[in-house]
Amino acid sequence: MHKLIQTHSFTLGFAAATATLLAVGACSSKSNQTYSAAGSVDTTSNPTTAVTTSAGPGAQVTATDGASVNKATEYKLTDDNFQHFMAAADSVVVLAGRDSAARAFLATDITGSSSKDVDAGLKWLESNAAVNNAINSAGISTRDYFVASIAIADAEQFINAPKSAPATPTGTSNAEFLRSHTADLDHLRSLTTKQPSVTVTP
Repeated sequence: MHKLIQTHSFTLGFAAATATLLAVGACSSKSNQTYSAAGSVDTTSNPTTAVTTSAGPGAQVTATDGASVNKATEYKLTDDNFQHFMAAADSVVVLAGRDSAARAFLATDITGSSSKDVDAGLKWLESNAAVNNAINSAGISTRDYFVASIAIADAEQFINAPKSAPATPTGTSNAEFLRSHTADLDHLRSLTTKQPSVTVTP
């Protein structure tokens, strides 16, 4: 089983779009139905000081994304919202493979940004129409995709010992959920290796 956790430094190599990658994206778009993922995200933010990991391609957590980090502790993974998260992850990687502008956007490292904007990481992800649309086309809001990215990365750390997970509303249940989705985690790991390399801008 691959380890899922993707640090927000995004030190990942990008593999150019291939037939295999396109096939992966096609396979994950299992449904044209639109679903609403569990919960909505508050817009009030508390600065985050610790390193926060994320699982979803394109999701980068900044110091002002405290509201999303807090919401992730309440985000309960289900078969429904996890399916749409996975489809969105596929969509983002396929987009990066075929669209050079989106690829350059996703390759920018914003985790060390000095921006004081509330929810800077979330807003950055929402700001690119192509990326935002790729996520939404999978039946999940960009906000929920961002929160799920954090929740999944947090839960994966305790997949082998769910009872050791932090005493948050969903800590144990999310870790137990992921234990039965190891194939999906394996696939998610393969997607992160196809992301663009980080380009740090001054």
